[in-house]
Amino acid sequence: MPNKSTRLLILVAVTALAMLMFSGCGKSGSKFANQAPTIRITSYEGYDDSELLAPYENVNFLFQQKIFWNATDPDGVITGFAYRVKDQDGNPIATPGNHFIDTDGSVTPDNVIARFGTGWVLHYKSNADQDIPLDDPAANRTIWTSAKYATINFPASDANGNPLTMNSTFEVIAIDNRGDITALDPNYPATSIAWRKFNATSARPTCIISTTKGNPNGGEVGSGIRLDFTMHDSDPFIPETPFKFEFRMMKVDPVTEAVIAGTESQWYNSVTTADPELNRYLLTRYTSPSILGTTNAYDIEGSVTNTKTKIQARAYDLAGVVSAVNDSSSLYFAVKAGFRPETLVYPQRVYALGDNHYIDYTDESTPEILPFTFINGVQRFATPFFKNMEGVNTAINSTNTKVWLRWGWKGEYGVVPATGPIIYTNNPYDKKIDTVLDRATNMNYFSEITHFHLRLDGQPYNYQPYANSIVTDTEGLQWLRIPQNSPLGQTVVLTAMTSGTHTLQVRCEDLQGEVDPIPAEITFTLVSAIPAANRSGILVIDDDRQNASTSPEPTVLEKYQQMLADYTGTVQYIKRTNAQETGDTFADFRLRHLATSDLQNYKLVIYHSDNPSESGSLKNENDGLTLYLKSGGNILISHTSKLASVLDAFVLANQKTFVNYLGIPPFVSPPAAILSDALQTRPFFQKAVGANGFPDIDLQYGTTGQPGASFNPLVNNFQGLATITYFPTYSAQAAPIYSMGIKPVGFVPAGPTQAQYDLYNGKTIGVRHVTNITRCYLLGFPLSYMQADDAKGMINQVLSELGMI
Repeated sequence: MPNKSTRLLILVAVTALAMLMFSGCGKSGSKFANQAPTIRITSYEGYDDSELLAPYENVNFLFQQKIFWNATDPDGVITGFAYRVKDQDGNPIATPGNHFIDTDGSVTPDNVIARFGTGWVLHYKSNADQDIPLDDPAANRTIWTSAKYATINFPASDANGNPLTMNSTFEVIAIDNRGDITALDPNYPATSIAWRKFNATSARPTCIISTTKGNPNGGEVGSGIRLDFTMHDSDPFIPETPFKFEFRMMKVDPVTEAVIAGTESQWYNSVTTADPELNRYLLTRYTSPSILGTTNAYDIEGSVTNTKTKIQARAYDLAGVVSAVNDSSSLYFAVKAGFRPETLVYPQRVYALGDNHYIDYTDESTPEILPFTFINGVQRFATPFFKNMEGVNTAINSTNTKVWLRWGWKGEYGVVPATGPIIYTNNPYDKKIDTVLDRATNMNYFSEITHFHLRLDGQPYNYQPYANSIVTDTEGLQWLRIPQNSPLGQTVVLTAMTSGTHTLQVRCEDLQGEVDPIPAEITFTLVSAIPAANRSGILVIDDDRQNASTSPEPTVLEKYQQMLADYTGTVQYIKRTNAQETGDTFADFRLRHLATSDLQNYKLVIYHSDNPSESGSLKNENDGLTLYLKSGGNILISHTSKLASVLDAFVLANQKTFVNYLGIPPFVSPPAAILSDALQTRPFFQKAVGANGFPDIDLQYGTTGQPGASFNPLVNNFQGLATITYFPTYSAQAAPIYSMGIKPVGFVPAGPTQAQYDLYNGKTIGVRHVTNITRCYLLGFPLSYMQADDAKGMINQVLSELGMI
């Protein structure tokens, strides 16, 4: 049986339940009905009938207003807002930035229509496809927005676009989570629709018209230009945002500029389906309107200017106010046929990279960060093609060779001086000017490049995103046509290329629809690598600048032929081209003359720069010679006192690989020293004293003009040579093969002192460096100054070590 406490608890519960039942009897249920949300505008601009803002009824406001609001719901949450603008007659209107309103009520909920009517601004629903315009019934749209403010551009113009103070009303309502909307209670404005009136004003804007490539100022243009519109507005605190631009065309007398009757067109809107840019409009022979105007004729026929074309433009601001037509909004030019663009391939941006074609140091001659790869921790950079002895761009091919090719057009780049006109340079590292110059006249004809046409090895270039964009020219040749702004850009990267000759052809297309009649071409040959075991013969490179006293060409050639007389294999003698002499080599873009594709044909390369007055060009040939040595080549270098500074230039340029192959420390600057750099100073050298199997070599001298004398009179006079490089240090793997033998103390003429003898005699002037794949012989004395028979003995020793005799 329940105890006393339990009975008491049951009694209290029953009593409470009875009271609840009786309190609900006979009631209508409105006690728990939803309460409508309330809303108010929190901005201070404009006026309403409140005590605070009513005094501003006659105050003018700028046409653009950012209006904020706040809504509350006593028994729920606010889920959205709807707003609209009404004109001075109370009719809902669309405004710039809020272009679409629900005039027919097809989107507006019934309770909103019943209470407030239609005309609310339309918005996209969440995740709606915004490519479908809001005025399309298929759009997923609503009148509700979660925004708590709106930027409204109120009208402030008359029907003709003249400035006029206009009165408009802004209204906003709220909806809560139960679908209830703001109440309509004229007696209690705080709980009804929120509204604010504005007397909107706007100043008249100004319009400027030009082309995207400048103002022709009455000059000649091609049959394709793009108009460029700009609006300036003096309304303070408001961005200079145009609503639209309009233009009209007419023909004028080329002398008086009087409008020719019947040639004036209608006003055209700058926004079209074909060209949706607000401030741009394309004019060609094929657009509407045509750049040829109503006469459909060029202004210039042959060399006669019959007419000129005038375009007038006007701008509308967001308040509907239109600019006046004046000189700044007028464009004046003469349309002429015959302009054509010129396509360029930029050699600065043409390079390749692969196992057999690269450099391993930073190329300071270009501001570009070249493509690179890492092999065994060593960075390898792309480098331009070499030019072989036929003037052909070449590289040694490999399975991972990549080729970068870059093109453009004449007028794309240039230099803008502080004063004077632009200097067009066709250098892709200069300022981007983006002008298009006529191929024949170099005139700016105010066009743009729109497309590129590409062919590779006689076929349209294969680029899958535009695989269906193939055009056929008048000669029946097919080209890939790509937009100027395509993902391909202005560069192709070629991979998996077979050995052989390849040609890329490019031509550009302008706004006229005209293409370059002479395509630009870049041809290069990828050459298969020749293994070191399959090489034979000797290549002798003469880098001595001709001088009758210091390096007479016929005599030097004859002496090297004597040195190689015992070799029965193939010997090719070439002259390196220099600024004064045309030789057998061609400069590539980086002024290199020795192509690896030529060098790899030979088992031994002999390079001589024996003119003591010239440094030669060995420094320029680092790249080709390094790749040649890396692939198993062998080299003999004959030089003078200039060799010391040349080697130092290698070290300072971080071209350590080549210096290391020569057996010289690649991190020591300077890496060598000299006896003298002048023929008259310390002419002590008379003999190269051989070591490690190499024979002595005597300097050739005698009585000038007599048999056996040197071709250099100073050597005969002093009976010695001064311009010698010696090597204070060399790598541990290198071996000295020659040392300096100088005159004895007191020798006449021009003998050394004891101190000089002790300093110079016996210094190393020749080293041999042998690796598992290459042999390098470096001589700091010029072989052509030595006795030919002695030098032949030295050459035979080299050939013997190489297994060539």
